[in-house]
Amino acid sequence: MIYSEGSVYIGNFKGKLHHGNGKYTWSDGSIYEGDWVDGEMTGKGRFIQPLGAKYEDEFSRNCRHGKGTQTWKDGYDYVGNWKKDKMDGKGIVSWANGDFFYSPWSNGVVHGFGSYICGNGDVYTGYWKKEKMDGEGTLYWVNGDSFDGCMSNGLRHGFGVYKFRNGDVYEGNWKEEKMDGREIMSWVNGDVFDGFWSNGLIHGYGVFRFANGDVNIGNFKSKLLYDNGKYTWSNGTMYEGVCVDEKVIVKGLMIWGPQNPDGDCICRDSSPTPLQISNKGQSERHLV
Repeated sequence: MIYSEGSVYIGNFKGKLHHGNGKYTWSDGSIYEGDWVDGEMTGKGRFIQPLGAKYEDEFSRNCRHGKGTQTWKDGYDYVGNWKKDKMDGKGIVSWANGDFFYSPWSNGVVHGFGSYICGNGDVYTGYWKKEKMDGEGTLYWVNGDSFDGCMSNGLRHGFGVYKFRNGDVYEGNWKEEKMDGREIMSWVNGDVFDGFWSNGLIHGYGVFRFANGDVNIGNFKSKLLYDNGKYTWSNGTMYEGVCVDEKVIVKGLMIWGPQNPDGDCICRDSSPTPLQISNKGQSERHLV
């Protein structure tokens, strides 16, 4: 059958309807070859577009429907279930760069629990919503870092545990990919901070316990003791008062511990040589 717009059908008919096995070629070069029922593509078949995209397997009423494989011109494939011309159900997508994605689909978008494996070795396993990581999930990076916790709109958001490849561990809240809220950070050298973070930095009230036994309690601003605070050295010496960037600049009280009885000064108002109270033995802080 040759149609006025240039399309051609070769195959079986039922009356004037395509029925049985046949091949239809559109005027733009698209081709369907397979089963027909009462004039509609239904059953097993193959549809090829002029620029190279191809679908092969099950059709229903002119739509990709059931199990099928779609190959696009830019080199990625989908193998899985279809519903009314849209990916729907379990399916696997693979890209030319080596990325691999196994997930449920709904109405053409990723939705549910699935795994994405990057060609470079990075892996995300967890929940998706409208094609973005959303809900509980686990991220593994090829460099050895990992994250286990909540995702929202593709970002770490909510409670989660981040483990650094060197052994440092952050356990607490996240806000749009940054540490934010109340949490605990443990460093591999034995230092521990239990307190508040903001925008990825230690910020707010907290307790810093150093591996050498020193303890820093108070308000922090960008990782440094700020405002009222209390610093206790492992030898029992203690300072309690007001600090700015871990330096005593206003009235405070220094108490010498029994292991350091020969202390020769007491902090007073506006000390001309501010006392530095940071822990000199602490290691570099790892921040995301």
